[in-house]
Amino acid sequence: MKSDNRLLKKIAYPPFYYFSSIFTGIILFLFFPEYNVKYIPLALMGIVVGVLGLYILLRSSDIFKRVETTYINETPSAFVTEGLFTYSRNPMYLGALINIIGIVLFIGNIIGFFIPILFFSSINFICIPVEEKIMENTFGKVYLKYKKQVRRWF
Repeated sequence: MKSDNRLLKKIAYPPFYYFSSIFTGIILFLFFPEYNVKYIPLALMGIVVGVLGLYILLRSSDIFKRVETTYINETPSAFVTEGLFTYSRNPMYLGALINIIGIVLFIGNIIGFFIPILFFSSINFICIPVEEKIMENTFGKVYLKYKKQVRRWF
């Protein structure tokens, strides 16, 4: 059982999904230029959306650093409900998703518009369930109450 748990934690490694999404977008841009859309307002909107997503991601991550708890598939030492965690149980993932949408808009590759959908699906159905189980096991009823009061994404 313990080895199964470690394997699941390795499969549910959020940075892998984030960076592979960005890498895939760049690969599509470089190797499928016939699908690139050259539309300046779209690129500018991508910059704004991407920066907003990065801000949300980093702001949420800073809260974890400040309270000195972990955020990658390990048992947390603190239960964070402040800041953006008041509105979303997963603001780091929300920020990453918004950032990826911004990058896809900036790159402008039509094929790349499936990337945020894949990222969302991976995080929502692979990573978050693992993390929620860890939170339930660590914080019990307090986490279950929070889970009922605060949405998963926003």
